[in-house]
Amino acid sequence: MAEPHSNTTGGDLRSLTLLAQGRATDRNSVVATLTARMQLMADLATPELFVYVAEGSEPEKTLAQLTGTTGSGLGWEGTIFPTNTRRRHVALPRSARLTRGLAEVSLEDLPDLDPRVLAAFQDPQIEPADSFVLHVDDQVRGCIPVVRFSPTTVTFRAVTHDKALFADDLRRRSFLRLAAWSTASDIHLGEGSTIITWMPDDGDPINEYKLNVAAPDWLTHWVTYRVLPHHLSA
Repeated sequence: MAEPHSNTTGGDLRSLTLLAQGRATDRNSVVATLTARMQLMADLATPELFVYVAEGSEPEKTLAQLTGTTGSGLGWEGTIFPTNTRRRHVALPRSARLTRGLAEVSLEDLPDLDPRVLAAFQDPQIEPADSFVLHVDDQVRGCIPVVRFSPTTVTFRAVTHDKALFADDLRRRSFLRLAAWSTASDIHLGEGSTIITWMPDDGDPINEYKLNVAAPDWLTHWVTYRVLPHHLSA
């Protein structure tokens, strides 16, 4: 899924993001939007639509009424401004450090890294100059891929690291992830960039800690609803 802040659904007809503000938030407009998308899936054997919506918004209330259910948590979208003074800083442990930029890292020299870390290094959406390399005990163990939306806005979701990193001490690994994320945030905020961050609602306690450390200026909890054709014909 594309992060909700993108307000896009890509080419996946089964996914739809509803905006929380604007003209098309009343019940009739929401139903019309859902119906139009469902019609595009009429040829599918099992048409179903997964709708992403901000919790507590008018469209979310409409979805709850239509489906008779409550939304499943997706995650929190937070916006942190450079002027935020409520944030807490978490320092990196002595064994770890971040370096700015990915260009100096030769992936050919990192054959043992987890494939998802290598994929993060090569993601065409990221801005290498704004991203970070995570070193632990002077070895490359991960990175923080950063996407720049504008000259003053960046986004990064998590620390992507080798799955073997502190696999025998999960608390230590969680602290390292939080500290690396906090340090990267400090750097970009210190440069005057606004950060849009995404923290999945997946039960990982590190995300709750991130919320406390980040103290976002704006925070939206996104949820998802499964909409079936009979929900729109009632």
